[in-house]
Amino acid sequence: MVQGETMEKRKKRFGKGLLPAVLLLAIGFLLGIVIPNVMWKLEWRQKTLASVYILGTFAGKSMKGTEYLWYVLRMRGSVFLVAAFCGISVFGVPLAVLGMLLQGLEIGLILTMSILQFGLAGGAVGAGLFLPQYLLYIPSVCVLMSVVYMQSLDIWKNRGLFPKKVYRYVLGILPAGALYLVGILLEVYCNPWVFQLFTKNLYLF
Repeated sequence: MVQGETMEKRKKRFGKGLLPAVLLLAIGFLLGIVIPNVMWKLEWRQKTLASVYILGTFAGKSMKGTEYLWYVLRMRGSVFLVAAFCGISVFGVPLAVLGMLLQGLEIGLILTMSILQFGLAGGAVGAGLFLPQYLLYIPSVCVLMSVVYMQSLDIWKNRGLFPKKVYRYVLGILPAGALYLVGILLEVYCNPWVFQLFTKNLYLF
């Protein structure tokens, strides 16, 4: 009995230090679906978010080779590094929660707005914007934000920073960073082809 109670207590303590990353992602995604539909019913039909995002993607894909690679590295890499550095401060906890919500919100908003504004063809465009890189971005961001959250939570609990903890923290975010980097390479070298495949013979603008 005593051993069982001890294990239950450990599970509870462990659970309190975990970020419900997938749940937050799902909540953000749901909000991303609901918000545009509500706005659409209120006659808010300006082609803003999806149009700007898609046009920005077109502009980015017009770059060639190394130029586009550095563009995506700066854009994606800066977000990853900011999140990683926030993990060794008190800002990591709110950033991790907000980051997962925004990740889900972004996906939900773009897909929903694309469909609302451009019909089923817009849905194909929306899907083409995210594949295949988001198949790696999503799990890598979930891992990163979970590690950031747990490390920052230690600071919130006044446990401070120690070299051993920082070492473990760096080891924790390295797999996420490797996965994220592969996602960047997929975005640069595979997504333009996938995007063209999805948007072939579609005239949206």
